[in-house]
Amino acid sequence: MIELFFKTIIFFTISFVYFFSIIGYGKVIVNKNSNYFEAYLDGTILLLILSYFIYITSGTNLVVNIVILLIGLILYFKFYKKFTGIKKKYIFYILLSIFSVLIISKTHEDFNGYHYFSIFEIYNHGLRIGVSNLNDRFFHSSLLALNQSIIVLPYFNFKLSHLPSFFIYFSVIGYFITILFSNDKNNKELTFSLFCLLILLIKFNRLSEYGYDYISQFILLIVFHKIYFLNSNNKEIIKSIIYFLLCVLIKPTSLLFSPIMIYIIFKKGIFFYKNIDISKYFLIFLMLVVMFSSSFLKTGCFFYPIIRHVFPLKIFPGAKKIKSKIILNM
Repeated sequence: MIELFFKTIIFFTISFVYFFSIIGYGKVIVNKNSNYFEAYLDGTILLLILSYFIYITSGTNLVVNIVILLIGLILYFKFYKKFTGIKKKYIFYILLSIFSVLIISKTHEDFNGYHYFSIFEIYNHGLRIGVSNLNDRFFHSSLLALNQSIIVLPYFNFKLSHLPSFFIYFSVIGYFITILFSNDKNNKELTFSLFCLLILLIKFNRLSEYGYDYISQFILLIVFHKIYFLNSNNKEIIKSIIYFLLCVLIKPTSLLFSPIMIYIIFKKGIFFYKNIDISKYFLIFLMLVVMFSSSFLKTGCFFYPIIRHVFPLKIFPGAKKIKSKIILNM
C-alpha cells in the first residue's frame, strides 16, 4: 500500500512536470500573455512539429526525450511571469481532482490494437518509408503518436503514453473553467462554457472514453467558441484555424468541419489582414507540411483519406512484407 502511494505521487509529479514543460514550448508560439491551458495546446502543436522532424531525421531515444522535456521546463521558467488567467495553485487543485481519470481507468480499447504499435514504431524505428505496407493499422495512426513517443522515459518506458491525450482533455476543461471565472463574459458564453464543461466532466470521466477521435473533438469545442464568441478578434480567428489544423493532425475526420472554417476564412478575409503576426502563417505552413508529407511517407498518398490511388512506395530494408503499390478502397 505504501509502495503504491509513492508510485502514485511520482506519477503525479512527472505528469505535472510534463504539463508545464509543454507549456514552455507554447510560450515560444505566443509572445504576449496567454493562459496556461491555451499555452499547453500551443506547446502540443510546436512539439508535434519538432518531434516530426526528429522522427524523419535522427529518430528519438531516451536521451532526446529527456532533453526535450528539460528544454520545455527552461522555456517555462523563462516566460512564467507572462501567463494570465487562473493561478498556478488552482491548476494544481484542478489537476488533483481530475487526475483519477488517468490513474483508475482502463486504457482505450483501440490503444493495444493499433495506438501502441504506432508509438512503438516511431520510438524504436524512426522513419521507415511506406510503413503502412507492414500493417494496415499504420494507415490510421494519429500524428499525436509523435508527441506520445517523446514521453517514453527511463523507468516508465511506455507507461506515460496517455499523458498527451489526457492533458488535452485537461486543458480544454481548464479553458472553459477560466471563462466561467472571468468577469467580462456574457450569459450566452457562460452558458456555452458551462454546458461544455459538464459534458466533459460527466460523459468523459474515464480514460477509455476518449481515443484520438474524441481528443480532436474536445479541441473543436474551443474552435467553435472562438469562432462564435470571439469572431470580432482576427487574432482569435487565426488561432481557431491553427487549433482546427491540430484537430486534423490528430484525426483527419475533423475535416468534416472544414466548410465552417473555409466560410470563416473568406468572410473575414483573414489571410489578407495586415496586423496578424507573420509567425502564425509560418506555423500554419509547417502544420500543412507535416500533414501532407507524413501521409505520403507512410502511405505513398499525400492525403490518404481522399486520394484513392497512390504512388508506388516501398519501405526500407528489414520489413517482412513489401508491396509495390497501395490502393485504398475509400
